Amino acid sequence: MIELSKYIYENYPGLKNKVQYWQLLSLLDKNEDKVIIVKEGNVFKGAALYVRLTDDTFWKLHYGFIKIDNPQNIQQILNEKGENIHFLYLLADGIKTILKGLREVMIKENPKTISWFSPDMSKLNNFKLKRRELCLQ
Repeated sequence: MIELSKYIYENYPGLKNKVQYWQLLSLLDKNEDKVIIVKEGNVFKGAALYVRLTDDTFWKLHYGFIKIDNPQNIQQILNEKGENIHFLYLLADGIKTILKGLREVMIKENPKTISWFSPDMSKLNNFKLKRRELCLQ
């Protein structure tokens, strides 16, 4: 987790101005089950921490009522169990890496939506997904 936290802390734009290194390390360490890592050999290609938001919390995040540049807010939303996946600190070397990480989360969580902000927080990328239905016969 130390390598990953250093990778995110050093490469995510503006993170050093908002979060202390120890806070990021603590968030990642306490929520290992919500961390996605894409590596090629020993080199990080991409990584992210994700949260499972309820519709209400996702709406608040989307419209700016919840700020995710505050570690205390992040800790609160990490405890949610909603159907909307939102990625925090998403880093990737390209769309291929992002799609690989998305695929892993979609298989694991079967979300209703997937979203993330651009690093400068100017754009919310939000995708509604077709739900997989289980047919029991």
